[in-house]
Amino acid sequence: MRSGIGVFLAAAALATSAALGQTPPAQALPPGFLAWSASDLEARNEELGTRIGADGSARETLADYRTPSGSHRFRFIRRDRDGRPEQHDDAEDVVFIQSGAGTVLVGGEMLGRQGEVGDEIRGGARYPVAAGDVLRIPAGTPHAYLVGDAGHITYVLVRIPAFRGEVVRDPDGEAPRLDPPGFGLWRAAELRERDATLATQIREDGSARETLADYGSGGLSHRFRFLRRGSDGRPEVHADIIDVVLVQSGEGAVLVGGEMTGASNAPGSTISGADRHPVAAGDVLHIPAQVPHAYVPQDGGHLTYVLVRVPAVLP
Repeated sequence: MRSGIGVFLAAAALATSAALGQTPPAQALPPGFLAWSASDLEARNEELGTRIGADGSARETLADYRTPSGSHRFRFIRRDRDGRPEQHDDAEDVVFIQSGAGTVLVGGEMLGRQGEVGDEIRGGARYPVAAGDVLRIPAGTPHAYLVGDAGHITYVLVRIPAFRGEVVRDPDGEAPRLDPPGFGLWRAAELRERDATLATQIREDGSARETLADYGSGGLSHRFRFLRRGSDGRPEVHADIIDVVLVQSGEGAVLVGGEMTGASNAPGSTISGADRHPVAAGDVLHIPAQVPHAYVPQDGGHLTYVLVRVPAVLP
């Protein structure tokens, strides 16, 4: 099976400029594999702290597919003061809190709306958030990040196309029952507890997993999974799916690119000529569609990660 690695290599220059926070050139191809390490994000956090704007925030674009709706966009944002209310009708937000703490206000009614921002939110629910938490904010939902006068919050924001349809419940999990409906919040402490449970459920292939939430089905789904790998994973490749990965614990490597023989995620499959990228807790990865990849924990160790699977933008 061919890997689609030509797309991966042709996008290398674009991916490099995006990973460095530079504005990419006019885009003919989507970004290739990208990885932002925990130490890189912390360095970016410190740099953003030196250029906080009049609105109390600073930000940079990590990668951008440049779709008309502004979806499939990766941003890194630091807020030192309460943010203005936002509402995005054609995209939903997946958020990985990198540092700091605060409150996310979601739902209710956004007043004084101009474009995607407003003056205030009437009603809604408040949820404390802190480093290591993972959030899903559905399209059309007013929300705001609140940090008070002396704090800050820094997060990776992944903007993906709005899901349209009914939530599909998976036998091993369902979306959190939070208000407003469709809002998801998986706290770092909860993920550590799930990690400990998964460690007791390792299968013959050296992994254990559960579905955190599943929206839709097939190539149009938005799927949130939690996986623990205690040994090398089988190679995978997805024709029309992008994987966004938040490494929650452990360390090892991810093999990316090259050529895969055999079926995706099947016994006996192999991957050759791949690049090897070290990964550890706190790292964020972007694995594009049509690119073979495999997770390789450190010898005697493990890798645990939240996997967000979303529809691909293809060239």
